[in-house]
Amino acid sequence: MKFFKRFFMAMLLIGVLSTSLILCACNRLDTSYTLAMTQYYLKDQNPYISDYFNDESKLNIAEKINSVEELKSFCEEKHLKVFDETDTSLKYDKVSKKLKEYDEEFFKNYSIVLIFRFKETTDNYVYDSVSIKDGVMTVNLVTANGNTTTDVTTQIRIFEISKTVAKKINQIQVHEELGDLDQKVGIQIYRCGLWVKPEIYNSSKILNSYEELINFENFDLREDLSPQDKEHLLTKLAKYDNDYFQNKSLVLVFRRIGDSRFSRVKSFEIKGESLDITLSLPIIYDGGVATVVLDYMYYFEIDKEQVSHVIKININQIEE
Repeated sequence: MKFFKRFFMAMLLIGVLSTSLILCACNRLDTSYTLAMTQYYLKDQNPYISDYFNDESKLNIAEKINSVEELKSFCEEKHLKVFDETDTSLKYDKVSKKLKEYDEEFFKNYSIVLIFRFKETTDNYVYDSVSIKDGVMTVNLVTANGNTTTDVTTQIRIFEISKTVAKKINQIQVHEELGDLDQKVGIQIYRCGLWVKPEIYNSSKILNSYEELINFENFDLREDLSPQDKEHLLTKLAKYDNDYFQNKSLVLVFRRIGDSRFSRVKSFEIKGESLDITLSLPIIYDGGVATVVLDYMYYFEIDKEQVSHVIKININQIEE
């Protein structure tokens, strides 16, 4: 009798565990969405600008697509030559290549959501999260702590979403905001070329007054810097006047990055008398080689009290 009782309890436990696993799998399916691709296009380099976007009200797109037919209709309506075999302008474009991979087999279990953001900005927005509530899918984008030094005009993102989730989506919206670090510390990146003296290529300093900023302008810029280049750089610093330095300091960091990848500030931490800053660069794939040497100036706006005890700045540069 004890044997049968134990056997019954074991089978009951197995049944409960199996049911739990099935429910978990279903829940994962119900909430499954993946950011499959992000692509940035710089000014005058966007192959997706077409006559359709002459109307500024059409510049931003958030579209759910459930089939190959819908995808082709979308591209035709927006005058995007993704499926036009007679036009080779998108032949090597990564987004076009990705869209062509979606076939009827894929759409049996999944849908895609296309996010087009047309906005000339140096804010390199990165994907943060997605939420789906009451039929509304919200894509949250945040600034990438310093962003890029060149104007991005188009950002395209492709999400792959299970059919179960897609059926719940009636509206798609995109929300942009400052990243956590950008809210704590005002971060800017300026590609300054070889405009500073060689001895400060990889240096850093904290400026606590307008007088210190003037000294930087007078003593740290290259003596042979052209008047045009000097004016360009000083224009970036013009807003830091006496009023700014009443309660704020300016942290300047000069680095030789080596190329024009989108660099960002991964961390900014004050530990006692040290300020630790980590700069992050995306890894170069596909055999790409960084051959152009470029110099960057990072500048951080921070409350003066926060850096009042800092006597050392440590810079860690990583790829990820």
